[in-house]
Amino acid sequence: MMKKSRTILCLGLFLLVACGCASINYNEIAPNAKTFQPKVAVVLPAIKMPEGTEHDIDKAAMAIFDAATTAKRFERVIDPLTAKSQMSNDGDLQNAIMAYTSKLRSVGVSDNESILKIGKILQADTIIVGEVSKWGYGIYAGEKNGEVGMSIKMVDVATGVIYWKAAHTEKETYHLFKPNLAKMANKLAKKIFEYMPKP
Repeated sequence: MMKKSRTILCLGLFLLVACGCASINYNEIAPNAKTFQPKVAVVLPAIKMPEGTEHDIDKAAMAIFDAATTAKRFERVIDPLTAKSQMSNDGDLQNAIMAYTSKLRSVGVSDNESILKIGKILQADTIIVGEVSKWGYGIYAGEKNGEVGMSIKMVDVATGVIYWKAAHTEKETYHLFKPNLAKMANKLAKKIFEYMPKP
């Protein structure tokens, strides 16, 4: 009887741990998210990166773009390199993106005037803003790891409401060969997008 109880308890703990591992660190969905069905999204190229890793900004932005495209929730997703190219040719767009992301990150407020301008110029009804909190290699508990941490916010252009935000971090242990951080970012972004609100 005791052995059977122990087996059931171990199985229960295993399932609890397995279920816990499948989720992500943070996932917040606004009440109106189920009714908002955007058709055109743009991944902003202004990704915040940890200091010293800014040279990998395009890799992080493209990981978010690939995940948004793979999710098959939009009719079209404008990639961050296209948006970056338009920024270099359009001072108004560049100023609007920089003002919007700066205010969003510093005070957590979505600036309606800037986002309306971004949406109008890029012809998008939702904006995807990414932030990378971890990007690199380190040693934890005596093991060498590659680590990527990422957060994603989706904003309704018409209202400025952040209708979904989520974040997660992944580690990959290695011995000789360092894991490819761009591939880790792709895998991580796709995992986060699995939690995007469904209509």
